[in-house]
Amino acid sequence: MKKKFIFLCILCSFIFTTAQSQTYKFIYYLDGNFSSVERTKAVMVGKGAEDNGLLKVECFAISDDRHLMTAHFKDSTLSALQGIFKTYHPNGRVEKEGNYLSNSEDGIWQEWDSTGMKTDSTIYKNGLVYSDATFRQYKNGNLSYFTIKDSLADTYKTISWDEHGIIEDEVFFQGQRGILKRYTKTGIQTDSLFTREESEAIFPGGDAAWSLYLMQNLDADAPAKGKAPVGKYTVIIKFIVKPDGSLTDIKAETNIGYGMEREALRIIKNSPKWIPAVQYGRKVNAYRRQPVTFQLDLE
Repeated sequence: MKKKFIFLCILCSFIFTTAQSQTYKFIYYLDGNFSSVERTKAVMVGKGAEDNGLLKVECFAISDDRHLMTAHFKDSTLSALQGIFKTYHPNGRVEKEGNYLSNSEDGIWQEWDSTGMKTDSTIYKNGLVYSDATFRQYKNGNLSYFTIKDSLADTYKTISWDEHGIIEDEVFFQGQRGILKRYTKTGIQTDSLFTREESEAIFPGGDAAWSLYLMQNLDADAPAKGKAPVGKYTVIIKFIVKPDGSLTDIKAETNIGYGMEREALRIIKNSPKWIPAVQYGRKVNAYRRQPVTFQLDLE
């Protein structure tokens, strides 16, 4: 989005005014793609002013004046990002923050989810990633997963915890060789690893083939047969893809009824085998959640 924003903002017509002891101010009218549009068609407005030798531009949603983004540029041509850059979640919390140096990411960039929990931290130099850390938390706030990659040292480390904060496993790689430690009630199990290869479990043919399988095999009349009221319903089915590609532990997370969960469970239980997930070159269990939507209209 960075380059697109720069290019399109250069094309934006801007209005500037002056006042006593004040610097120039700029107004940009933009659509959802940050393209310049007439004021009546704009969905956001960019407001610019000088800030310590740079031009600071803040973008706000026209509908509710919600703060969307803050960016700094070298000058009013908007040809080069320079300085602090931020984006915001709909609730106003910072989503992403970092620093630009002549259009390239530089220094520490961080990301947070909408609750304020940090999810990523990356160190850049002249646009190149030197190290990258990823964080994941449970709903109770405890850390569930942490990983850090160092491009210069060619190292990779990850640690996982359970919901109570007890460490479950730890992995450390130097190049493509690594050590896996699993912490169990009986002690620490150590194993050697020889590749960082990882891949998600997928249905043969990918997501498009899986969607086609569901559409072709789902009984869309299940809600009508169950005498459900007119409406749109989405049931959620969770399951595990085993290392041999078969599906197990198939359960419904919703309880809408009218035969809809039963129908969704039926087609997933009858699914052909999947291509299993791979972690560190080994086939492992993968956990999936699948929404299935039913639409019941008036005849």
